[in-house]
Amino acid sequence: LYPYQDSAQVVNGNIYARIPVAQDGRFGNAHLAVGVSAPAAERVIDFKNACAILKFTTYREDLWMMQIHNTSVGCSGEFRINPETGAKASNSNVLRKVSVSYKGNNIGEKYVSMMESNLPKGAKFTFISRDGRMGYIYTSAKNALSNGYIYDLGELDEKITMDAEPAVNLGAEETANCYIITSGGSYRFPAVEGNSKTPVNDIAYGDVIWETRNTSSAPSKFSMASEVAYCDGFMYVRVPDNAPDGNMLISACDQYGNILWSWHLWLIREGVTDQVWPSGATMMDRNLGALSAAPGNSLAFGLLYQWGRKDPFTGIIKANTSTAMSLAGTAINTIASNDETGTIEYTVAHPYTVVYKNEGDWMASPESSLWSAALKTKYDPCPPGYHVPYESVFDGLTADNVPYDETRYGRLMTYESQQLWFPFAGRRQSGNGSVNYGYNSTPMFYLFYDQNTSSSDKCSWVGTTTTLGIGSENFHKAHSSSFSMRCQKIVSSGITHTVRLKYKVTDVSYGVKAPTFTGESYGARMIEWGDGASEGLDLEPNFYHYYNAPGSYSLTVTCVDVNSIRVSIGDLEEIDVTGF
Repeated sequence: LYPYQDSAQVVNGNIYARIPVAQDGRFGNAHLAVGVSAPAAERVIDFKNACAILKFTTYREDLWMMQIHNTSVGCSGEFRINPETGAKASNSNVLRKVSVSYKGNNIGEKYVSMMESNLPKGAKFTFISRDGRMGYIYTSAKNALSNGYIYDLGELDEKITMDAEPAVNLGAEETANCYIITSGGSYRFPAVEGNSKTPVNDIAYGDVIWETRNTSSAPSKFSMASEVAYCDGFMYVRVPDNAPDGNMLISACDQYGNILWSWHLWLIREGVTDQVWPSGATMMDRNLGALSAAPGNSLAFGLLYQWGRKDPFTGIIKANTSTAMSLAGTAINTIASNDETGTIEYTVAHPYTVVYKNEGDWMASPESSLWSAALKTKYDPCPPGYHVPYESVFDGLTADNVPYDETRYGRLMTYESQQLWFPFAGRRQSGNGSVNYGYNSTPMFYLFYDQNTSSSDKCSWVGTTTTLGIGSENFHKAHSSSFSMRCQKIVSSGITHTVRLKYKVTDVSYGVKAPTFTGESYGARMIEWGDGASEGLDLEPNFYHYYNAPGSYSLTVTCVDVNSIRVSIGDLEEIDVTGF
């Protein structure tokens, strides 16, 4: 095997190797091609190239990366080859993409190693510029790529259709696990874990997991997200102008195809609006993922969530049937919870898998802090500006003032000229993860809230044809169930609290840790730091800030209230913060 690869193996006479998805485009580098050899006769060695090679030329100085997307067959990933016969076959872990970085290698010829393929539907070339613009070349012509041949596509500069403006940054103000998109166009957002500042590391490429129109008819594949790419800390998505409204789940993957993190993109051209409920809470006018807020419209059902998980699952298409929405892409599957599957790590890597446990928690070792209305967590499924709701948002909603609407399958309340609509959106059952429209043939809805601390397994507000309220012993259900989500708006009171902390740093290896604010009234969602020397520090609670030299420092902590709740900060006018 030449060039040598640490990952290459010989099993049962076959050589197993990999064409990497992320390449640098240089001729002659180790990723360019893989050759295999075996004695064909005495003193004769035959070499067979295991890759096809695409060559192209660009002279633009503004390009940062290029991605080739073969929508029908694989172009990178694992393969095996028999040295005796030269027979070659791809493995199950085959990827449809290959990318080329322009960093430090901008101008001139590029070479891309790809698997032998017929490219029956052509390929997509996506370019991303240094300033975040996206560009495209679409080839619909059938091409045959054979091992051992270099296919020269020529100069591509004049063929690239480049956007006039940078892709819209959906996470400019706040990052999240869900973003609302209201029109076609090019979009990007930081590749971080939810609303945290933790980057998703080792990303090789981005991909579409699934797309749905929330109906029984699946959209055409890649009709909602025609391209997903990763470049320089950002995920990029292209939404066609004629894309149907719907929902999609996209992922950041490593070179082996493993999912590192995923995000829900909610394409809804009418957007969402806010409503004020009797409790005083400002709430989204529809379930998360719903394409309508109109009473009686089945598109108002939205998507379903397991408690504490960030990624959605498809729900029912009709209030009195247990038929799931159709999707294009990776199907929703189910698996029983155990020590391996009942973990955060497993669900992050398998966002399309419902982990079930009958009337129990999907986690092998349950955690009650995955969702919090007081402080939005990185597993919160709501878009920027919203979070999972408090239990108290449902105060003032009763079976009497939110009557059952028999003809439209839901409960409807008119409050201050607003229509508060709660459709019977069904659930996914805790015992097997399958969709179900109700309970004992009774249509129902369930809405999760953050957590009832008095009883950790009761965390849903339930509506049936006859009852309405916080889950009872019969209807509270479990964290392993999948229910609807109605997001609560983050509303700042505008009140700020400033505390000045004094401390000393006596060793360059020391750092400073923020105090943790506690108390029932704690509701701060943003803490800003400033030390007089470093501007623009915007760190999370318990974030460690390091200094390059010993000395005395003072630190200002500013807490911004949310939902008109005053932050309880205690007596912290002057405290010593020790190094660690």
